[in-house]
Amino acid sequence: MSTHTPLPARPAGPLRRAGEARVAIWLDCRHLSPCEPVPQPDPHTAGTVQGVLLPGRPTLPPGADPDQIAAVLAEDRAVTTGPVNGVAGYRQAMNTALTALETAVATGIPTPPIAIEYSPVGVDAVVDARLDLAGSWEAKAMRGRAGLAGAHLLHAALRHDLATDRWTRLAARGARAPFLLWSTTAPSLGVDTSVGYAQRCLFPGTALALSPAVLREFEARGVVTGPTPLDIVEAQRIIDTLGWFGVGLDTPAG
Repeated sequence: MSTHTPLPARPAGPLRRAGEARVAIWLDCRHLSPCEPVPQPDPHTAGTVQGVLLPGRPTLPPGADPDQIAAVLAEDRAVTTGPVNGVAGYRQAMNTALTALETAVATGIPTPPIAIEYSPVGVDAVVDARLDLAGSWEAKAMRGRAGLAGAHLLHAALRHDLATDRWTRLAARGARAPFLLWSTTAPSLGVDTSVGYAQRCLFPGTALALSPAVLREFEARGVVTGPTPLDIVEAQRIIDTLGWFGVGLDTPAG
């Protein structure tokens, strides 16, 4: 099964409610060992899983050559770019994606989805390590807050970009909108923690990449009451506070 392969629609439970919030679910198999078979969604989840992210699937960097992305699109294959660490990386990736789509529509190339990946888990891991080095209790009080704050800011940036004249012209020519792919799992992260991240990344028009274990747990006990409300003021406050400790999302290790 290739990346972004559509599956039959049969929603159920928290997955159905995530779908109603306009959040797509993707089965993330990229962390499987080479000898492990790629699992297929079980009958209860198959209706809501919209695609599979396969091991070894190349992810293009945010600053990839737009012609390289257009070449992948010409093969009618979806493109995943990233992961980006913050708004600056997102803007670079989105500009690259839109430039590639402009090339594609001008030459009649199909436009499969372009996903811009952001990992709140990965951002928190790096930012938290920097906060621990700062050593103060004020710094440690900010642990675990950067990743989700960045998600709010990125979603606001996506909404802005999809309201511009540049995107309107592309949409009128049949281009498919780039979307944000939230990676909420990691090999070293517990299932419960991963589900917690996923529950707080239910932004409309985006997608969740969940490992098979996290997908099962999300379906079993996920609490989905609707889309995540956007809170730019609080997110920016968190980013500004992190700046006092010399930590920025786009250059967390700098």
